[in-house]
Amino acid sequence: MTRFAALALIGTLALGAASCNQTAEPPVAGASSEIAWRQGDVEDALAEAKETGKPVLLYWGAVWCPPCAQMKSTLFKDPAFIAKTQDFIPVYLDGDTEGAQKWGEHFGASGYPTVIALSPDGKEITRLSSATMASELPALLTLAAGRTRTIDAVLADARKDPKGLSAEDWKILAAFDWGNDPKRFENVDLGELLAKLAAAAPDPALQRRFTLDAIGFAAESDKDDNLVLTPAQAAQVAAILPRVLASPVEVEAGESLLIYSAADLVSALPKGAERDALTTSLDATLARLHADRANSLLDRTFALRSRVALAEGTGTIGDPLKQEVRAWVATVDREAKDEFARKAVISYAAGALDMIGDRAGARKLLTAEATNSRSGYYYMSILSDMAAEDKDAKGAVEWARKAYEASQGPATRVQWAANYAMTVMEQTPKDKAAVAASADAVLAELGKSDNSYFMRTRTSVERWGKAMAEWSAKNGGAEVLKATQGKLATVCARQGNDARACGAAIKTA
Repeated sequence: MTRFAALALIGTLALGAASCNQTAEPPVAGASSEIAWRQGDVEDALAEAKETGKPVLLYWGAVWCPPCAQMKSTLFKDPAFIAKTQDFIPVYLDGDTEGAQKWGEHFGASGYPTVIALSPDGKEITRLSSATMASELPALLTLAAGRTRTIDAVLADARKDPKGLSAEDWKILAAFDWGNDPKRFENVDLGELLAKLAAAAPDPALQRRFTLDAIGFAAESDKDDNLVLTPAQAAQVAAILPRVLASPVEVEAGESLLIYSAADLVSALPKGAERDALTTSLDATLARLHADRANSLLDRTFALRSRVALAEGTGTIGDPLKQEVRAWVATVDREAKDEFARKAVISYAAGALDMIGDRAGARKLLTAEATNSRSGYYYMSILSDMAAEDKDAKGAVEWARKAYEASQGPATRVQWAANYAMTVMEQTPKDKAAVAASADAVLAELGKSDNSYFMRTRTSVERWGKAMAEWSAKNGGAEVLKATQGKLATVCARQGNDARACGAAIKTA
């Protein structure tokens, strides 16, 4: 995935109604002012759906992930959204509850959060992008609740002949969560599919939207992870983006792309008067979006971050912009008072400080949150990454260890243990005893839950296993590797049908 696509995914997950795990703080069910979530009872919900003919709305989330906190603090409190969920059987699936990762595997829901509308017979109707404007969400839920046509049927027709799609199909596709469906698009060229949709879209605004999305998924990145456009892609951006920026309606509909991704597109254009003019226009639009108090703190933070990225990508970051970032982060720190609001935005606010070269300020903000937040381990992981970038191997390992030890929930602890173990291998590769001890941490967490080798747990273990094999090859770690493989086989024997796949997580040449 390119950096552009990754940023687009953040926008898809984070920009929503106001515009990843443990069971301690799920959305509260009860009064009509709240969503009547079924806590993890997916099987019961699907059974009830078959009996009653009522569709299911599945939310897959995590306590620690900022976009999940954003949804809880905005979308899940929106009266119109809450009212429409009454047409569904709503299920809250926490990634750390028993069997949650298996359900995640079933639905192809890897990223937190994922929101899926299912027909009464359990088939996926759509996967909702929270980047969809709040004003459109109730109508979209109404549409999803009344449909029996699956998203797979829509996508099959889109690949075959998108011109034959119905008006309802186009509404579903316009709000579909393209960046958060790895299972369905595992062997699909998303850039090519979106370009095909762009060519057939029924109105020019939708054509422009799909075209820019297509470029984002198709474009390459250089060694520094900067977007690289082909001449044809650059010509499309130069032709399309000014039209989007000139239309208030398209700016509102495309806020997600503008806030999270447009700066990369413009920075990748060839230097010259055309790029300069587009830079000025985009910066002005981002400034307006940042100043708009109707937008959430998160959206406003990313609008400002994008102004910084645009300035850096097309020239230099001036002192006035740096001062504006510092002032805004202070505002965020002051105004984000409740737990969900802080969790949604603080890490990104710290990132804004880091972007302007104020790493000390970013570290101070993150350290405070690591101490005060119930999911402080998330911020500890960022501090570990910062230490690694600063060539502070000891600090990187120490923060990674603290993050793992503080993490909560079975799937989360496996993920954080794997991150810790990989940090040890990256930062202190010659310390074989430390590598072995951190590997034991991964095995200990995996061994706590039988039949749990699914989705994020499997992905975390596979990443660690690959890193372990590479570390051994580079650092003469055959003895440690062999011992770890033996322990892994014992742990994986308890993973049922997935025992063999689990045991093969550490592959050697």
